Amino acid sequence: MVYALNQANVRFADRVALRDVSCTLGEGKWISVVGPSGAGKSTFAHVLKGLLPLCEGEYFINQSPAPKDAKGHCSVITDIGFVFQYPEHQIFESTVYKELAFAPRMQGWSSGRIEEAIEQILPLVGMGRELLPLVPLQLSGGQKRRVALASVLLMNPRLLILDEPTAGLDPAGRFALLRMLQAWQQAENRTIVFISHQMEDVAEFSDEVMVFHQGQLLGHEDTHTLFFERSDLLEQARLPLPEAVQLMRLVEELSGRSIGVSSCREKDILDAVLPFWEVRGQ
Repeated sequence: MVYALNQANVRFADRVALRDVSCTLGEGKWISVVGPSGAGKSTFAHVLKGLLPLCEGEYFINQSPAPKDAKGHCSVITDIGFVFQYPEHQIFESTVYKELAFAPRMQGWSSGRIEEAIEQILPLVGMGRELLPLVPLQLSGGQKRRVALASVLLMNPRLLILDEPTAGLDPAGRFALLRMLQAWQQAENRTIVFISHQMEDVAEFSDEVMVFHQGQLLGHEDTHTLFFERSDLLEQARLPLPEAVQLMRLVEELSGRSIGVSSCREKDILDAVLPFWEVRGQ
């Protein structure tokens, strides 16, 4: 599935939230969305899901207009999943099983199909069947988050929107969660739209990055191009480079030599920087 906006505008009473945004989200990509607070990131995500109408502009899915209801209002797009910040706060059922089964039951799934889907999703999110009869309040914070994520992934969305899904997690928990989501994404060539302020996570997991500022899309670049060739877009949005990229630039300045890297992932950059740093110390 390919999702595209053309000259999209969203206005609220006192401000323009999105201004003339045009973009295409290709299939099978991890697309990160970055920008300062109030840049329009969440508004963009809500438009994609069909939760906010456009004041002007067009929204296409596979070159067809996005669905609307009988009154001409935008419809919620069911094959797009949406995971909010602190998704565990959205848990409302009395057991883990009922929480996971709620959305598929509303979609008319049979009990057998629900059971099969739950069996498949539990190992993916690192959960066992022993959790199914438990009251969610009995779970740890990390377990609650996995339950909330599982309830969205279980519906097998073609595009998954993640709005700061790692908020409140320590670095190890954050990385484990994103690795799990990456495995889910790559298993069937799905698309992820990842809203984050953690530039290190953006560099590690993204194929492409969209930079928003004051409701405008400043640029939509592949990750390597953004961090190594178009960092001016980040400067315009007042966003930092990932720490590993900053380190590489410092070592280049101190050594007087250019360091070539093919990836902006932290390990690849550190592997490239280390020989230059060791030579400098000799």
